[in-house]
Parts: sequence; C-alpha cells; structure tokens
Amino acid sequence: MHTETETMIGLLTILALGLIIPEIFKKTAQLPFVTSLIIIGSVFGPYGFDVIESNAIIEFFGFLGFTFLMLMAGLETRINDVKKSITTISILAFVNASIPFATGVVIGRVFGYGWTTSLLLGTIFVSSSVAVIIALIESGTVSKNTKDLMMPAFVMEDLLSMILLASIFQSINPQSTFPLPVYFMILLFSIAMLYLSIPPLAKLFMRKHVITRKTTYEDELRFVMVILIAVLLYFSALGVHPILAAFLVGILLADQVTSEEIFSKIHTLSYGLFVPIFFFVVGMEMDITIFTRFDFKNVLILTVITGLIASKFISGFIAGKIVRLSSEDSTLFGTVSATQLTTTLAAAYAATTAGIFDETLVTAIVTLTITTNIAVPICLRWITAVKGKKTVSVQKILPQLQASDMQ
Repeated sequence: MHTETETMIGLLTILALGLIIPEIFKKTAQLPFVTSLIIIGSVFGPYGFDVIESNAIIEFFGFLGFTFLMLMAGLETRINDVKKSITTISILAFVNASIPFATGVVIGRVFGYGWTTSLLLGTIFVSSSVAVIIALIESGTVSKNTKDLMMPAFVMEDLLSMILLASIFQSINPQSTFPLPVYFMILLFSIAMLYLSIPPLAKLFMRKHVITRKTTYEDELRFVMVILIAVLLYFSALGVHPILAAFLVGILLADQVTSEEIFSKIHTLSYGLFVPIFFFVVGMEMDITIFTRFDFKNVLILTVITGLIASKFISGFIAGKIVRLSSEDSTLFGTVSATQLTTTLAAAYAATTAGIFDETLVTAIVTLTITTNIAVPICLRWITAVKGKKTVSVQKILPQLQASDMQ
C-alpha cells in the first residue's frame, strides 16, 4: 500500500474515531472532549491495539495541531489584565509557581532523572490551563475582584513556563551560536519587538486593509496565519521552540482579534482538524500497559500526580493568604490552579519529541491532565457548598469544560 494511502487511512481513522467516540464518552461518562481523544489515542495507538501507525505526515499534522493549540491558548489571554494590580498578581504568580517548580525538580531527581529532565518537569508543574480555569471561575463561585487577580496570575505563570521551556530546550539542543545569557537577552528583545510591532500591523490589516482600504474576515484570517508562520520561522532561526512562538502570537493578537466571526473561523480551523489529531498523537505516546502491573513506574506516576496537585493547592492557598484573600477564595485559587491541560500537554509533547521525557514520564503527565480535569470540578463543587452559595453541580461544570478545553 502506498504511503499516501496509508496516511489518508490513518487520518480518516483518527478523525472518525474523534467524531464518534467522544460523543459516547460525553453521554456515558461525562468526559471532556480532549480527555476522550487522549484515551482513544492510547487505546488505538502502539501501546494499545496498534491500529494506527504514526508517520511523518501524521506527526506534521500533530505539530500543526500543537501550534494552533498554543495560538488559541494565547488568544484566550489578555496581557493588559496583568498590568492591573501588578504587585499582587506577581506575588500570586510567583508563589504559585515556585513551590510546584521545586516539587517537580525534586521528584525528577529522587527518581533518578538528570537535571535537565528534572528542570523540565518542574517547569511543566508551573504551567496550568487558562482556558479550562476560565470555565471554572466563570461558574460564579468567585467575586469579580478576586477573579481579576487570579486570571492574570495564571497568564503570568503560563508565560513564565513558556520562557523557561524555551531556555531549557536551547541549553540542551542549541540551535544558536550565542551563549545562553546572550541568547536569553536576544529572546527578550525579540519578544519586546513583537509586542511593539504586531498590534500596529494588526490594526492596519484587520481594521482597514492598508492596500484595499477594506477588510474581509478572510483577510483577517490570512493575516493571523501570515504572522503565525513568520514568527515561527523567526523563532526557529533563533532556536526557540514553537511552543513559545505560537503562544506569544496568540497573546499579542488577543486584543486585536475582537470579532467573534474571525475568532470562530480560527477556532474552527484549529479544532475542526489539527488540534484533535494532536491530542490523538499525545494519547499514542501514552504507555497504558504500565497500568497492567504495579512497579516502580506506577510509583513515579502516582508521585507526579500527587506532587503536582498538593504543591499547586498548598502554594495557591499560601499565595492567596499573603495577598489577603479570604480562606475560601485562597482555597479556590489553590484548587483551580491544579488544573492541567493545554500548556501541560504541549510541553510534554515538546519534551518527548526532543527525547527528554521517556514513556513513563509522558504517561504520568497525560494521566495527570486526565485526573485534574475530572477531580477539580468535583472539588470546586465542595468549595462552593462550604461557602454557602448555590452549589454548582459537576453536571453543570463539565459541559463548560467540554466547550472550553477546546480553546
């Protein structure tokens, strides 16, 4: 069978499974769409029934999905929000990032991994999932003032984790001749230049086209794609991993893509084709045979899950109390900060392709995302009940997650 035919069959199978089975999981187990795709990938991948074999084309589709995933994660953030109450937000972000980072590093070292792998694990512990957290906080369990502090803190943590990831990848696989300190300064300078140049360009091409004097939704979409590819190529020349480039483009365009129509088109392009393939490919990297026996690998997986949830909750609670949030809001901040999805999986995927994470760590991270996306809404319901407000049922929150974890 020709490679082209095999690839088409593979893509058809992935998209068909992603079309049918998540709906079954949604009705029977109320699992979010992304979680369903990961499970499907693990079952039909090489560690399961080995129905689908990956190749260069499928992996490239997965790379595009990975890129669009980070673009959409960036578009969901508003960097201008960080400017409000910057001191309080910085304290929340720093405390909620530093303790999990140290926890991830310690876990890596205790289980015999090198410093690079351990630092990368700690960096992943810093990240969160802004899109899912938005759905949780918007459920009405937190005041607007508290929400205005929490969300920018999560944005700051994700941005910090992206910069740390780029630095780690450059240190282990340098694609630039510059020493790391010089490289880091060039990276910061490049980010500053993009911050100054992309918004004005967006106004020229997305408000009123500089050439035709009128703009269509198709023009706006093409502009976003041109900027995305151009920044990816530029950062690639610097040796920066695409995970940071795509995320930055999304953040810098977040205040420019104000039309629901254009956002919907980007969302449809991303999640209609590329992103589902990415999550399926992530699932294929998950070694589900580990769960058929209990050994040292299972201990590592349990430690990663417990370490992340405990460190995020404790650090979030401490950070909330430092900035004088109520005990209930501090508890909520620590709880929702444990949610892991988009950034976490993208970072794990990047670490796998770079040969830094083995199949056990990949399985641990993927299992972690599934666990937190099921456990956090349940914990949130309990917190809501304790606060004496209207209880938000899991059945109400999970549909919000199923819509938001695609963003």
